[in-house]
Amino acid sequence: MLNILDFVKNIDPTLVISDGSGLPIVYNGKPKEEGIKLKKENILYEPYYYYLPALNEIKKIKDEFKNKRERLRTINTFDRVESLIESSSTIERNEETLSKLISLETGKSIELSREEVKVSLKLLENIWTLISGDFDYARSGPLSLISEFDNTLLDIKSEGKLSLVIPSYTSPFYTTIASVSRALISGNPVIIKPSSYAMASTISAMAMFSATDLYDYIYYLPMRGYTALKEIDSEDLNIFLFGKEVTYNSLKRSLNGNIIPNCLGRAVVILCNEIDDIDLASNEIAKLALIHSGQACGSISWILSNHGLKDEIIENISDRFEQSSIGNPLDGKEVGPLKNKEIADRSTKLINDAISKGGKLITGGLTNDRYIEPTLINETPKNAEIMWSDIEAPVLAVTQVSNCNEAISLSAMMMGSSITIIYGNEKLLSSMAKAKRGIVIKGSNNLSSILTSLCSFVGNPIENFANKTYNGILPFTRSILIY
Repeated sequence: MLNILDFVKNIDPTLVISDGSGLPIVYNGKPKEEGIKLKKENILYEPYYYYLPALNEIKKIKDEFKNKRERLRTINTFDRVESLIESSSTIERNEETLSKLISLETGKSIELSREEVKVSLKLLENIWTLISGDFDYARSGPLSLISEFDNTLLDIKSEGKLSLVIPSYTSPFYTTIASVSRALISGNPVIIKPSSYAMASTISAMAMFSATDLYDYIYYLPMRGYTALKEIDSEDLNIFLFGKEVTYNSLKRSLNGNIIPNCLGRAVVILCNEIDDIDLASNEIAKLALIHSGQACGSISWILSNHGLKDEIIENISDRFEQSSIGNPLDGKEVGPLKNKEIADRSTKLINDAISKGGKLITGGLTNDRYIEPTLINETPKNAEIMWSDIEAPVLAVTQVSNCNEAISLSAMMMGSSITIIYGNEKLLSSMAKAKRGIVIKGSNNLSSILTSLCSFVGNPIENFANKTYNGILPFTRSILIY
C-alpha cells in the first residue's frame, strides 16, 4: 500500500525531499531542505521527516513582508481571482489521490475525504460568483463572499497584511484552500502553519496553487507553539485559526491547550418532543456521532433527553454502532484511528469514569491502541467528566433530564460544544439561542447536510450572521438559529 509520501509525490514531486524521506519547508513558493530535520509518524505509525524552520528564517519573512505585499497588490483583484479559478483544474486532476491522502493521514472515511476535496473544488470554481460589491470598493474595503453551495461564507478584508493560516486537523485540505484563497484575494502574502497531524494534506493543498502567479506569495512553515510566532507578530499580521480570524493573544491561549480542534466544536442533542420518524432520526444522530471517529466539526457527543423519549432511539443507535466497521479508512472502514494515543487513552478514562459513577454501557467501550469502538453510554450522570469535556472520539453519552428547561441549562454550561440540536418547539429553540453563544438547530431529517454546511464556513458563522437574516437563519446577538 502507498504511504503518505507516495501520495504527495504523485501530486507534486518537488514537495518530497531529495532522499524521499519527508517534506520540505516552502519559502516564496520554493521547496527548501533547511532547518532542523525531525522525525514523526502518521496515525498508522508510518515514519517520515519534516523540517522545522530556523527562527531567523521566520523573522526574515516579517522583514521582507512589505515588499512582498506591494508586489502582490500589483496583481489586480480580477487577476488574483482568475489565478485561484485556475487552481481548481489542479484539484480536479488530483481529486482521488488527494482524497486517499487525506483519509490515510487523518483517519476519516474515504467518503468524507472525497467530500472535503469536492467542496474545495466548488469553492475555487465558484469564486467569481461569491464576490459581491463594487470593484473599486472591494479593493480597499471588505469583500463579502457568500456561495449558494454548502452555505460557504468567507469574509474578506483587503487590508494588505501578512496572513498566518493554521488549518484544522479535521479538514486540513479545505481549511487551507479556503483560508489561503481568502488571504490572496485580499492581497496578503500567506504563511501556512500546518497541524502536526496533517502536514502532508496541508502541503498538498498548497500545491494546488503552484501553477499560478500567486504561488510565490505562499510560505509553508511548520512551527511549534507560539515561540516562533513571536518573530512575526505585529500589527500587520492577521491570523486564521481553522478559518476563524483570531487575535495573537487568543492564539497563544489556544496553543497552550485551551483549544477545540475544529471550527465549531461538538454538538449536543436535546430531546423534548416525540420524533415523527425515530428510525431516520436515530440514523442521523448515529452517523454524526461516528463522523471522523467523533473528531469532526459538528460530531454529536451528547444526548439530553426528557422522560421516556430516549429508549427507542437508544436501541436504534446501539444497533447502528454495532454494525459500523473499524479500521483503515482506505479499506472502506467507517471508523478510523484517532489522531494520537493520548486522545484514545483520555477517551477511555472518560468512558470508565462515566460507568463508575452510574452510567450504563450499552455497546462499545473497548480500546485498541488509537482505535475506540463506537461507544454508547446511557444514564450518564451529570457529574461524569464526559459531560463537561470535549470527547474527540466515537462516544455518545445519554443523560435523562427532568424537564426541557434543565436540558437547556445543562447545554448552556457544556463548554465542549457550541452546537445544540433541539427536537422541540420554537420557544425552546429561542430560549437556547439566548442562553448560550452558539448555533441552535431545530431537529430534522437534514442534520447531516446542515452540519456539513456549517463546517464548510471559513470564518465564524456566528459573527458573520449576527444581526443578519440569511437563508432562514434568524438573527440573535449571541447565536444563530436554524430551522
